[in-house]
Amino acid sequence: MDRGFGRTVAAILLLIVGVVCLAFLVYSLANDLSIWVLGRHAEAEVMELGVIRTSEAEEGELTFDYFVKYRFATPGGQVIVDSILLDVREWGALTEGGPLDVVYFPLYPQHNRVDESRYVTVLACAYIPLAVLTWGILGAGLYLLRPIQVREWWFSRDSKIER
Repeated sequence: MDRGFGRTVAAILLLIVGVVCLAFLVYSLANDLSIWVLGRHAEAEVMELGVIRTSEAEEGELTFDYFVKYRFATPGGQVIVDSILLDVREWGALTEGGPLDVVYFPLYPQHNRVDESRYVTVLACAYIPLAVLTWGILGAGLYLLRPIQVREWWFSRDSKIER
């Protein structure tokens, strides 16, 4: 196999993986930044607290998912009803009919989540490793696409010295 062909195939594969990582990164950042930067806070009412068993007793350990169903109203009067899975500690602190802080995207209020403002720094830093990995993969792919340069040294030439 020609070294140039193998190098080109590796470069193309790296670029494909890099573009997929970049698309995932951009999509995830757009999804989160729409709430982090442009999000509006609202106080929702907890409509229902529930538990769903996610494993069978025969498997040894029982596991559960804890969800909350809530509703809130936008300043424009639109009522949004949504549900979300929560950690057992957050779920245990809620009561039916009680308040729940949510953040929503004003242009599309169905895009909302429980207020995680205390975790924004940690969540933002979670994107750094993916951004570095994407940058490295794309850089390696572009590096491998460079043309192979063959250097000729003055002492390795097979030319005659003209006098």
